[in-house]
Amino acid sequence: MTVVGFALVALAIVLAWPIPVAVAAAQHRTRREGDPVAAVILWQAIGLAGGFSVISACIAFALAPLVSVPGVSLSVALDWWRWPPLIVGVGLLALLLGALAWEAREARLLRAKHRDVLALVSQSRGGRPETRVIDTEHALAYSVAGGFGTTVISTGLLMLLEDEEREAVLAHERVHLRLRHDLLTLPFASWHRMLPFLPATRTALESVSAAIEIMADDAARGTVSDAAFARALQKVSAKQAEASKDYDEGLTEVRIARLSRPVTSDTRRPRIRASVYAVCLVAVPPLILVGTIVYS
Repeated sequence: MTVVGFALVALAIVLAWPIPVAVAAAQHRTRREGDPVAAVILWQAIGLAGGFSVISACIAFALAPLVSVPGVSLSVALDWWRWPPLIVGVGLLALLLGALAWEAREARLLRAKHRDVLALVSQSRGGRPETRVIDTEHALAYSVAGGFGTTVISTGLLMLLEDEEREAVLAHERVHLRLRHDLLTLPFASWHRMLPFLPATRTALESVSAAIEIMADDAARGTVSDAAFARALQKVSAKQAEASKDYDEGLTEVRIARLSRPVTSDTRRPRIRASVYAVCLVAVPPLILVGTIVYS
């Protein structure tokens, strides 16, 4: 059982560093034609499997005597020095769930405060989701989830874009609200906040955020012409590149490239394949633990 514990620790380490790096690199190469939904499914599985691996390893170390010594009772097996790994495993599970709940609460409070500020510094254009306009020369467009949602655009954006291009930007933001993309990033933001020193958390958050932008583009296509959508991206990206050092020019190039070709009709197979990979990956740690206990 101790060997199983070390094997699960090794699996957790692999899931925390080399696998995220390799997956991010592979998805970066295929973002122009890859399915973003499948990418998000895979990242969720990597995160869950990593957490399960550490928790299962702690349980394996604690329960090793139950397997190595036939007939030993639980009270005898769990000597005082066996309790720490069990406590660490349970504590880690509670910490992960608590961090997720805390992140959800903080996000809800931040959105409420943001809407209050918007009510003071912007003008409403009505609609559901409500559209509010802030007076700034910067080309801005974003969405704030909660209730029916709020779409925020700037006067700089309105002056920069033509009517059809504005509709493309608004359609993109409305997709974020309708599909609640903020919930998809929530666990990754939580893990990154809790483990900022772990490169995999940043890699996962950045990859999922990029996939979500592509998801919104794909879902918004059809509401306006692809040409207008691409022009809007080009104009806005030029302004954002001037104003921000963190602007991801490569992602914008990918989004524009996807708009130059028809929407991929075959999304079922990559999503089924990603779901199968995800189920297998998430199931491995607990199956190793339970299988070792049952068949030893």
